[in-house]
Amino acid sequence: MRCLLSSLCILIVAPALFAAEPVTNSIGMRMVRVSPGSFVMGQDGPAADYNVKKHAAKFDDADWDEKPAHRVTISQPFLMSATEVTQAQFRRFKPKHNGGRGADDEAVNNVTWEQAVAFCEWLSKKEGKTYRLPTEAEWEYACRAGTATLFNTGDKLPDGSHSWPTDTGLRDRFFPNDTLPPEYKPKNTKLSLKVAQSAANTWGLFDMHGNVSEWCADWYGPYEAGDQTGPMGRVDGDFRVIRGGSHSVQTRLLRSANRTAWLPDTSSDKTGFRVVQAEWPKSKPLPLAKPSLHAQDVPQVLRKIAMPPQDEPFFEGPKPFVIIPPNSFGPCFSGHNHSPAIAECPNGDLLAIWYSTVDEAGTELNNLASRLRFGAKDWDPASLFWDGPDINDHAPKLWWDGEQTLYHFARGQNEDIVRTSKDNGVTWSKARTFQPMSEIGNAMIRTRDGTMLMTQDTPAASLTRSSDGGRTWDSLMIEDKKLAYRTGSPARHAGIHAPIVELNDGRLMTFGRLNTPEEQAKFNFKTPASFSSDGGKTWTHEPTEFPAISSVQRQVLMRLHEGALLFCSFTDLSANARNPKGMTFQSQRGEFNGAGLFAAVSFDEGKTWPHKHLITPGGMERTVNGIDRNMFPMSDTRAEHNGYLAAVQTRDGRIQLITSRNHYVFNLAWLKALPP
Repeated sequence: MRCLLSSLCILIVAPALFAAEPVTNSIGMRMVRVSPGSFVMGQDGPAADYNVKKHAAKFDDADWDEKPAHRVTISQPFLMSATEVTQAQFRRFKPKHNGGRGADDEAVNNVTWEQAVAFCEWLSKKEGKTYRLPTEAEWEYACRAGTATLFNTGDKLPDGSHSWPTDTGLRDRFFPNDTLPPEYKPKNTKLSLKVAQSAANTWGLFDMHGNVSEWCADWYGPYEAGDQTGPMGRVDGDFRVIRGGSHSVQTRLLRSANRTAWLPDTSSDKTGFRVVQAEWPKSKPLPLAKPSLHAQDVPQVLRKIAMPPQDEPFFEGPKPFVIIPPNSFGPCFSGHNHSPAIAECPNGDLLAIWYSTVDEAGTELNNLASRLRFGAKDWDPASLFWDGPDINDHAPKLWWDGEQTLYHFARGQNEDIVRTSKDNGVTWSKARTFQPMSEIGNAMIRTRDGTMLMTQDTPAASLTRSSDGGRTWDSLMIEDKKLAYRTGSPARHAGIHAPIVELNDGRLMTFGRLNTPEEQAKFNFKTPASFSSDGGKTWTHEPTEFPAISSVQRQVLMRLHEGALLFCSFTDLSANARNPKGMTFQSQRGEFNGAGLFAAVSFDEGKTWPHKHLITPGGMERTVNGIDRNMFPMSDTRAEHNGYLAAVQTRDGRIQLITSRNHYVFNLAWLKALPP
């Protein structure tokens, strides 16, 4: 048997034989018999570099979570539905599913894992036989149908067998020309989820590559080396496995070995399922995998923090917190690390999280973490924090409530998620979801009445909030679509990535980012400030004294323990970093022009900002590593010129500021002191 990758050329040792005549059950499902056998699960070989914009048509490389490839024995036969469960079949169980949308012969979609399991339980009771979801191993075994190639059709899909009729903006980002690669149907193809439109594999199973992706029974987790019999995934986890890929995704996500997974209580218009009829394998799920580095050896104490003298200026940095070896392609990616968040833990550690990827729109994007352990000088190397495989887990946020609980937020598949930890970030609750699906704008705050607030980047919403201590969340959606814009709407704060504070008079204030010159011109090319006196329902806007920022830049606005407001931003757009205009700063020698990252302090609720300080240790000019290995000059008058900022003031009074790569520490006394 020929295959493209030598590491996959291990033959099936006992090819399965299926019944000549499939069985048809009481609701019209054709069930194909799959006999026991062995196969090699996963894919070794060349690792994916995930540079999808450079070679979007490439599909023969392996994801990091498909390794190590390992021999699996399926020890008992099972019947598998020849097609995905159809709309008509599912409506026998839930008549009003999808509001009646979708033809009877189309694959059911918008089904959660929990609903798929409930359908299996209903069908089991109806037929007096055990119906269930396939295990991940059973699914791949049946998909391969005796092959060891990338697809059950060989090392490529047949021409015209795959389609990309939705998510066309992403499609055109990767394939800007009119013609798609040969395995795709033309761009003008209309969406159809009709089952069995293409030929079955050699065991009689249809749509194992594409149409809709399919829920499997297992909790997702890393593979282990060594032979296994009847594996059933992990004993617990965050995500349930999804297999097969769907329409409107890249071909590489349809490979036999490709793994996807997501939250079991969520649904997607691209995901359905198929069933097997058989008893469960006799094996037991594997235990949880070893924790990531940031979650190892973490003291569980509520540390008492000594307060150093607050009138003595203190500054330290820059020091990298993103520590990833070069040429890393999963789960840590050396290519692009961005959008960080930082929190102090109850035990005194600092925990930083951020997204790591090659392409910001890529399915490989995940969340990494690093820990600066209390008393340590250096951050731990990066380790995996949160990753729905093949889900773009964008824009993570992190917040400590000052007591016991850490909060983690991120954008998900079709929703935003929140998790909590009560053991200093070692373990986390199951993720809960809320709407809208949007990049959360900036760090969360808690107002004096206990409400937890975050800005949203979508033009359709203003704020997301919780008034019951984080148990439930709702968003202020903008009902009048004419007001759903980000450039100064009376129903929304201006800009994106907006940090928020509560003023002493109870109003909310945000500072925002507007990207284009046309948008920035509305505020005289200054950072816009927005104010709400009714909890975020209505807003007014005005320009600040600070320069506008744009791509690869995000600001910090926060209230310090001392009562002052702190604002951190950049003097110039990232695009102008080589020829910056800079800003005027004060030193002991008088005024000077400085450029790059700066901090400003206000003692009158943002009316004036008398203290402005470049975030630099000063000294002779030298080059320092910034975001994604982009070097920048640092000196008395130059500081880091871009990156997404995040900050927290720790219990020792020091401000912990991070960019997309570097960590700075300073206090209010340093901000107020004039540099030499």
